[in-house]
Amino acid sequence: MKAGDLPPLTAAQKREIERRVRDADDRTRYLIVSGFGPRFALYYNVSDDTYAMNSPELGTLFKRRAAATAVQGLLGSGTEILRCRVDRAGQLVKGSVPRLRRPTFLRRKAPRLKAR
Repeated sequence: MKAGDLPPLTAAQKREIERRVRDADDRTRYLIVSGFGPRFALYYNVSDDTYAMNSPELGTLFKRRAAATAVQGLLGSGTEILRCRVDRAGQLVKGSVPRLRRPTFLRRKAPRLKAR
């Protein structure tokens, strides 16, 4: 069978190929993090079932947010999902990892004004 003998691609097949190319080109990844403030964060590593302290490059990079959410559900509360990026070689771009905010239970509450 020659290349000219193949039937042309259908519109659905073309859309699927375009979707897969866009997915392959997407450099967005997701990290699961347990943060204790802006200076202390634990990044979850699925393969070892451990946390890496202040080293996002040691955490598992998820291609799909749905997969990260599923793993987060197994870990319980106290974790959040961070969106980050990788370079062309697939390595984490550290500047793309957002800084963590203080957990809500550690944030200072504004003083209440007394009613007169």
